Formats: sequence, C-alpha cells, structure tokens
Amino acid sequence: MILADWIALAMVVVFLALGALIGFGKGLKFFTSGIFGIVISVLICALIGTVFLDVGFVGDLLGKLAENWAHIEFLKTIHLEVIIYYVIMFVIVQIARIIVVVVIKQILESENILMKIVNKSLGAVFFLGLGFLIVMLIVKIIGWVGGDTAMNLYNGLAGSVFRLDVVFEYMNPEWAEKELALLKILLH
Repeated sequence: MILADWIALAMVVVFLALGALIGFGKGLKFFTSGIFGIVISVLICALIGTVFLDVGFVGDLLGKLAENWAHIEFLKTIHLEVIIYYVIMFVIVQIARIIVVVVIKQILESENILMKIVNKSLGAVFFLGLGFLIVMLIVKIIGWVGGDTAMNLYNGLAGSVFRLDVVFEYMNPEWAEKELALLKILLH
C-alpha cells in the first residue's frame, strides 16, 4: 500500500467517525439550510419544473396567464408566466424541504435507543458520502487545472491498492487521454 491508500483509509475513518458523532439529523439539517438549501431547491425546481411546464393544466394555466400581457412585448419576450411558475415552485419546494428535514430530524433524534443507533449509522454513511463527493470534486478540479499538478497527483496515486489512479483517470477522461497518450509516446 502506498501513502495515498493510507490517506484514503484515514479519510474514510474520519468521515465515518464525524458522521457518527454528529448524526444524520443534525447533518441533514446543516447541509439543507442556508445557501445549501437554496441550491438544493433551485436544482429540484430546475429538474422537476421542466417536467410539468407544458403538461396538462399547468401548460393551459400558463398559456392563459400569458394572454394577459400578450400586448406588452417585453413581458412576452421574457415569458413572465414561466418566471411566475418557477417562483411559485421555488416557494413550494422551500417549504416542503424545510418540513421534511424537520420531521426527519425530530424522528431520528428522539430518545429511543433504536432511533439513536439508526441516526448515528445513517450519519456515518451520509458523511462518508459527502466526503466522497468532496474528494471527487477536488480530483476533478485538479484534472481541470492539469499540467504538473495533475501529473504529480496521478503519479502519486499510481500503484494504489484501491486503484486511485484509475479513479483519477475516470474523473478526468480528457486529461487522461491527452496526457497519458503523450507520456506513452515519450516513454517508448
């Protein structure tokens, strides 16, 4: 095992311990409030909103709403009805998100011993997942930076028992194709 493997194992242990210590309820509350909550709500609106935009009564309602300002070119151009639709959807998603998070937090943080075990276990898994996503984002950013930084990291990961070099290649296929092909040419 190389140093990168030991670092990866240490990170797994740290994220699992942190998650077990904090618990799923508090972790979920933290990562869904403030700016994180707004980003989550915007993503949900963007993903779900387009599904219902032209379907059934929503499409009919938006069409009738647009008729009210059809004579005003600017409002017709910016599609004010779609803006209103997404603002209303955002408010609904925000309220639903807050209610769901509070209910889950209250259930998992109850004094029941079974719920405490579930809360700590889910917290460990949740924080491990978040840690994995953060590390993958960092690996992706290093691949975007490229150059010596990416090559040094790749070389440091080569020979990993956990095949971390393959993970780096998978996260940065454009970099791997260009740089590793060049490296193979130089070595042969």
